[in-house]
Amino acid sequence: MPASGNSPNNSTARLWLAELSLLSVAVIWGVNIPIMKIALALGIDRFALNGLRLVVSAFTLLIFAGLEYRRGIRPSVKNNWKGIWGYACLVSVLYQMLFLLSVSQTTSADIALIMATVPMWTAIGARLLLREILSGRAWLGLVIGFAGTVVVTLQGGPSTDTPRTNTPTVVAATNTSAMMAQSKNAQPDQAAWDTSNPPPAGWRGLFAGRFGGNLLALAAALMWSGGTIFSRPMLTRISPVQLSAFSASIGLPFHLAVAWPVLPAGIRLLSNLQLDACLIYSGVLSTGLALPMWSFGVKHAGAAHATMFQNLSPIVAIISAWLILAEPLNVAQAAGGALILGGLIIMRSGRK
Repeated sequence: MPASGNSPNNSTARLWLAELSLLSVAVIWGVNIPIMKIALALGIDRFALNGLRLVVSAFTLLIFAGLEYRRGIRPSVKNNWKGIWGYACLVSVLYQMLFLLSVSQTTSADIALIMATVPMWTAIGARLLLREILSGRAWLGLVIGFAGTVVVTLQGGPSTDTPRTNTPTVVAATNTSAMMAQSKNAQPDQAAWDTSNPPPAGWRGLFAGRFGGNLLALAAALMWSGGTIFSRPMLTRISPVQLSAFSASIGLPFHLAVAWPVLPAGIRLLSNLQLDACLIYSGVLSTGLALPMWSFGVKHAGAAHATMFQNLSPIVAIISAWLILAEPLNVAQAAGGALILGGLIIMRSGRK
């Protein structure tokens, strides 16, 4: 009897390939945070960086969406434009802007640990909006994870005992002296850990410095979770790649408009090959190829299985930030991270 396409051997091979894809995505997303910090340290304005990397991302996603379309995978968008625009506002506009601002103000480890709470916020939102049932163990995991988020978010001040200004040390990634010379010319708002100037008064001071960056990262996690919940009904009528391509194309003009005053200066810096590599990595891999790879893993390994791989991203981010940026891990980060990851594991084991 000839072997069928669903033979045990084929299924096992497909599962291994799915797990390899999910592991690759976890590494890509984890490394992306210190990669963006390297780009900022090279002197490019954060809004120019965002605009340029999202141009690369939108172009990449449109290519993959076009390939799907040629294979006969056609989206049903006739009555879904309101949903697509809503998803784009949450994920491609608000999330991307909040994530960018957090990267320029706080540490890679803080961002990674706070973004690790996305499954937690998604589960809470799904319970409230989609009426998904959570077990007692899942709620216990949510409470533990929330406690860890509070521990990480409430950190303030410099990331080490020695205050860092806008000249972070990048190890094994660039020439240190050149990095310091370039970053001295960086704009003041990119001095992520500069404690020489007092924060602004009033509500603006709440979002200044490392504590403000942590709040922005938390807001970014909430926007991504909201987009995930918002997209679930639409994904029965449009593929994840095509939805992301539409979303990226809708959000791109907003980011280019914000970056317009500083975009010419950012384009002139594209002669720096290291900056080009950062843009290609963040645009093509992190917000481009990672999406179809993630979708492939979810399809063949399951959503619950995929989420466990997603929990590896903060670990990868912390290790890569330590290797590339020499960012140490402090006690609060270690304790908060342990609570977050432990809570997520308990939550996943208790979901029905």
